[in-house]
Parts: sequence; structure tokens; C-alpha cells
Amino acid sequence: MSLKKLPTYPGQEVVTIKDIKQAIIAGENEHAVAIANTLINRGVTPAEIIINGVTKAMEYLDKKCTIQDFCLLELMLAGRAAMDVIDHLCAEGTLNDGASLDSNPFSRQKIILGTIKGDIHEIGKNIFSMVMKSYGYNVIDMGKDVEPADLVMGAIDHKADFIAVSSLITTTIPHVREIRKHTADRGDHTVKIIAGGAALRQSSAEYLNVDYVADTVFDGLHYIRSI
Repeated sequence: MSLKKLPTYPGQEVVTIKDIKQAIIAGENEHAVAIANTLINRGVTPAEIIINGVTKAMEYLDKKCTIQDFCLLELMLAGRAAMDVIDHLCAEGTLNDGASLDSNPFSRQKIILGTIKGDIHEIGKNIFSMVMKSYGYNVIDMGKDVEPADLVMGAIDHKADFIAVSSLITTTIPHVREIRKHTADRGDHTVKIIAGGAALRQSSAEYLNVDYVADTVFDGLHYIRSI
């Protein structure tokens, strides 16, 4: 299926995957989608666009985050642009449940995501979701104020590889600690639990009863990619 015609970026007659990377880094979502259309119509595969365009853009932002030359708004805009490209490819039928991304070893892994019970903050969680999706992970977002047992049941129902939980409020820590108990009670000893957010990254993984505590969104990504 060919994508519907969208305008290319003004002044550029020939675009490359490098251009889609730059558009995402700049947070120019409409420009990024237009470039994706141009590339698809030229015969570039969706997998090439995702892996060499979208993912490379997020890797660039990862390095900026590491050296602290980084701003939250910049990451949010880039994440939105990355997801607009992926969502558009899916909506137009060029991606079929990740089938075009078989060369991406992470495209089949599933992450159950949620802000833990007692906290309604979602910005950090949403950014994490955008980054993970841009790398091809299947993210099931259960929202905010989520019961520990519901996160575990979601992981079981979806056969998830990871449970990622976020919180900005320290009083939610007991709920985070409960997640492991619920996985054990249900006989699931394979799912990995990762915690993040201002309230949780001050504690050790041992104290929270999780497998890993992420300092940043990209730190969490690196851990998940290492498994």
C-alpha cells in the first residue's frame, strides 16, 4: 500500500533517512511524517525508516541526556515526532503488528507500564512510553494510580517481558514493593520489574523488590535492551 501524498519539506527535493532523523530531533512531527511518506514512495522500507531514522534520532538524544546537554521539552517533542512517524506507518498499513521490523530484535518484547497506586503523575511515564515505542517495543500503558495486582495481571494477560512502574511520591513505595509479591503469588518468576521516577530512584532495587531502578528514561532503556 502506498502512502497518501504529503508535501516534502520546503527547499528539499531529495530527502534521505538522515533528514527524518534531523526532523525528529528538532521535534518537527509534520515534517518527519512528510519525509517518511517520500521515502516510502521511493521504495525505502518501514524497517529502514524506524531503525535507521527514528531509532538513530533517539540514540542522539540519549547521548545528549548522558552529557546533560538536555531539556525535557526537547525530548517530549522529539518523542512525539517519532511516534507520529510510527503511528502513521501503522495507520497506512505499511506496518503490520511489527512484522516489518523483524530485523529489530526488540520489536516482539512487551512492557506493561503504569504509574503506581497513589500517584496520578504521567509525564515521565509517557516519555518513557514514547522512547520505548520508538525502539520497537510493544508498550501496554495501564495509566495512572494503578494497583500493583493490576500491573501483574496485565503482565500475565499480555505475556509481558517487563513491568515498568513510575512514581513521584515517596508514600507510594509500599505499593511498588508489593509488585514482586503479586508476581510470586501467581507463579510468574520471569517478568522483570523496573522502577523509575523521582520518588523511586532514591531507593535501591533490593529495597523496592524490583530488578532495576532507572535514573533516567534512557537508563531504563539500556537496562531493558541488555536483558
